[in-house]
Amino acid sequence: MTAPLFDGLLRYIEKQVIPFHMPGHKQGKGIMRADQLEENIFKIDLTEFLDTDNLHDAKGIILEAEKMAAAAFGAKKSFFLVNGTTGGIQAMMMSVLHPGDKVLVERSAHRSVFGGLILTGAIPAYIEPAVDYEDGIPAGVTQQSVGRVLSNNTDALAVLITYPNYYGFCTDIKAIADIVHRYGKILIVDEAHGAHFAFNKNLPVTALEAGADMVVQSVHKTLPSFTQSSILHVGSDRIDTGSVEAALRLMETSSPSYLLMASLDLAREEMEDHPEILDKAVDLSYMARDRLAGAGNIRVIGKDIIGKCGIADIDPTKLVVNVRGLNMTGRKAEKILRDRYNIQVELSDMYNILLMITTGDSEGDIIKLTDAILQLKKDKEDQAIPLSFDYKAPEMVFSPREAYFMKKSRVLLKDSAGRTAGDFIIPYPPGIPYVVPGELITEDTCQKLSELALSGIEVVGYDDGYVKILEA
Repeated sequence: MTAPLFDGLLRYIEKQVIPFHMPGHKQGKGIMRADQLEENIFKIDLTEFLDTDNLHDAKGIILEAEKMAAAAFGAKKSFFLVNGTTGGIQAMMMSVLHPGDKVLVERSAHRSVFGGLILTGAIPAYIEPAVDYEDGIPAGVTQQSVGRVLSNNTDALAVLITYPNYYGFCTDIKAIADIVHRYGKILIVDEAHGAHFAFNKNLPVTALEAGADMVVQSVHKTLPSFTQSSILHVGSDRIDTGSVEAALRLMETSSPSYLLMASLDLAREEMEDHPEILDKAVDLSYMARDRLAGAGNIRVIGKDIIGKCGIADIDPTKLVVNVRGLNMTGRKAEKILRDRYNIQVELSDMYNILLMITTGDSEGDIIKLTDAILQLKKDKEDQAIPLSFDYKAPEMVFSPREAYFMKKSRVLLKDSAGRTAGDFIIPYPPGIPYVVPGELITEDTCQKLSELALSGIEVVGYDDGYVKILEA
């Protein structure tokens, strides 16, 4: 007998793939107390006792650890999460929104936000993101777009945005917070990719520093904690922490993992006691950028993008490499790096590859990575990749919650134009829905989804040529 999942993971680590992806601990290399953790990993897989405290009624060591996290990250109160940032986002929404309430939502938000709309029954008014068409990346919302949508939806209770986005692009979060609060609304921020900002002056401002009312961070993405470990922060007195606690009891497991919680505590300790290791990660990111500078057909997106599409800053540890000049897709570049050089990227899209540099990386890793990327030029193709990226939110026919509970059927994508989507259709990663349940599928939508699928991009919700639609 075998254990296919466990054995498959063992086979993977035997290949010694160089990881430029999450989690941030990079197979334990970024955890300073990894030896102690390894030695005791089974012994600390415990449950709720007097000695170990209770996540959902924390009064002892969990509460103490959460208070230390709040102080370190700059929050009024922080909550450990064991259901990932998805659970945190949905708990934040559940704590302030009720069925029928209006909420302003960034349309390029993660799928978990739309799941939150289904759970709460809140009605979204979408804020369209600015789009970097040259690189094929939704860049995030601007203060102008937030202000415009707010002025037309003054009955909204809250605004929910992403900061930074998956690619490390940062909007002017302080200006957005000021606008939202001027209208008397609550600002909720999905800061999944920004947990490390609090611990280094060379990184962008945190959402909490900028004035956000509630923030959730995937600590495991950019700091050395276990996958699925996140933190929800309350940043202002506008939020009733009791409502947050009630929502978390609803959204999170009643059997929380002490391994995940302990890893959050260790990550915070490591950042506070050894801030220099994050300096090293930032330095390595600039080393990579310097080695790739002037590579001709390969372009690294850097600070030159600031000011474009409302981008106010970038996270340098997110290395975004545009390979369109080689006439190849990001997906093909990912495959070459993996098959030929044993390097795994975090994400690839039509034009780019994304690599994450964390405290677990070394100078040797950066040299191997940049040497391999420079070798991609040998695979330059003759036929150019068309600049066909477009982004426009489809028309909402039904709310996400209404659509979720309606009867559905499957049709071929080519036959779905003019029908209403019955499920999410999501290029993955990064997990931003191209179509949300209840939105109208157009001819253009069908064409774009076909292009993505043909380029090798995984499209969740597009199975064997079929999509789900609402029955008439």
